Amino acid sequence: MIRALNLGDNTEKTIQPEEVKALNLSNVWLELVDPTENELLAVSDATQFPVTFLRLPKTNGGVVDLRLEEGYGIINFLVMNDVASNRKTYPVVLAFSKNFLVTVAKNEIQPIVDYAKERMSKAKIDPPSQVTYFIIDEIVAYHYIQIEKLEGLTAKIEEEVVEKTSSDTLKRIFKLKSNMIRFNKILWYERGLVFNLRKCGDSCMVAKARTLFDTSHEEMTRQIDIVETYREILSDAINVHLSAISNKINLSIKGLTVVIFYLTIVTTVTSFPNTVATFFGISQFGNTNIFIVSAAIVASIVLPFVWFWRKKWLTSKRLDYA
Repeated sequence: MIRALNLGDNTEKTIQPEEVKALNLSNVWLELVDPTENELLAVSDATQFPVTFLRLPKTNGGVVDLRLEEGYGIINFLVMNDVASNRKTYPVVLAFSKNFLVTVAKNEIQPIVDYAKERMSKAKIDPPSQVTYFIIDEIVAYHYIQIEKLEGLTAKIEEEVVEKTSSDTLKRIFKLKSNMIRFNKILWYERGLVFNLRKCGDSCMVAKARTLFDTSHEEMTRQIDIVETYREILSDAINVHLSAISNKINLSIKGLTVVIFYLTIVTTVTSFPNTVATFFGISQFGNTNIFIVSAAIVASIVLPFVWFWRKKWLTSKRLDYA
């Protein structure tokens, strides 16, 4: 789908590929949402932007890139889907010149683009480079929503680690750290891209837009620091988790030592008469009642069994580290 948005009065209409060629590309924003190949070719012919640069990446990883050519610039940006649950990203292409802007994106990030449209002035013409700033700034603002999710999930994981050591919790920590590494890498790349945008000359970007991008650069620097802080918190949570497991193992070893000591005493007591009789060459040492012998054997079996059962070592399903 192709939408043509007039940057002067903010009027918007949907057009067909064959209508793009006849469109006046002065102060116009061409918004392509989930475009077909014919729509991309039509916009490429009308704007003289290479169609290769307008296509969205096919891979899930996407790409962050900036191309500054004579008179125009092309930006490849990424929007993180949900850093708390997956590493999926949505790519965005922004191609702008002094007179017009072309954006290519998926329908999933349409709310972000709509927020950028609401920031446009209805009383004067917004330069294409300034509208580009609005879109990028809304993407940067969306990062804070992801950071809020990270904060809540990190606090929840900390509570779980303190209350209960579970293998599932450890898996979640490692998965979340992997997602955060991906998120942090995207932030680093995008911050570098925003910094390099200031190299765009007056032929494709107004001076005011370059000043506005400085604010986005500062915001992304702050976001990188926050995400790195949460990563350190998760690393500390892993250390606490491993310490709790180590303490439980130590308690288990202590318990096993008591059991072994108990069984050693039982073995020594029951075998001592035969040992003495064998040493002195006596074929039979005393007359022990059969009930006493049976009671001693039963006790040596039942007492360790009860102890194991109270420690929950006889259950077939183990939910925790013990």
